[in-house]
Amino acid sequence: MSKPFKRSVCIVDDPERIRLLADFTRAEILQLLCEYPMTEAQLSKELGLTRAAVGYHLKLLLKTHFICLERVEPEEHGILQKFYMPVAAFFTVDCSRIPNAVRRYFIQMQIVHLRGIFTTLQLQHRFFGVSPATLEKLARTMLQQLENVSRKHAKDGSVDNAETFKVKIYAEALSDLTKQKEWEHLFHGSIHLF
Repeated sequence: MSKPFKRSVCIVDDPERIRLLADFTRAEILQLLCEYPMTEAQLSKELGLTRAAVGYHLKLLLKTHFICLERVEPEEHGILQKFYMPVAAFFTVDCSRIPNAVRRYFIQMQIVHLRGIFTTLQLQHRFFGVSPATLEKLARTMLQQLENVSRKHAKDGSVDNAETFKVKIYAEALSDLTKQKEWEHLFHGSIHLF
């Protein structure tokens, strides 16, 4: 059984640390470790990568304090297994500090999330379309909303369930977004859902 996350939120404001987050493999490692602490070998098997590749990413994540060593257990042959976990349940970035070279990564992540939201609204016949330019602008706004909501929760303390906490953060950010005049028309008739 794993320990609760020490911090609810980690808002990354260092451009070099933000660059490290803009990587699919490291994002997947953080996601997997949010489920439960894992070893390098377990992550390697889950991700389909060599242990050396996973080890490289783990070293970067450890060095930059995104993850920590949760526990060490000897296996039956006396080899020590190191179990890692994230230092926070939710990571977000300070939007004003995102390097231009990785800005697209974070915007694309929000576009993917927004497509999921709009798909749900479409299934309820409450979505009537959006242009690519509008979707991109909305993604930028959503990224800022996530930062704002995360700042409100930054002192919440420990969190037991990262996934439930992430949904809470996204729901609050989306709720705030739907209340903005500029975006009301996109969420036509669905504002009360959030």
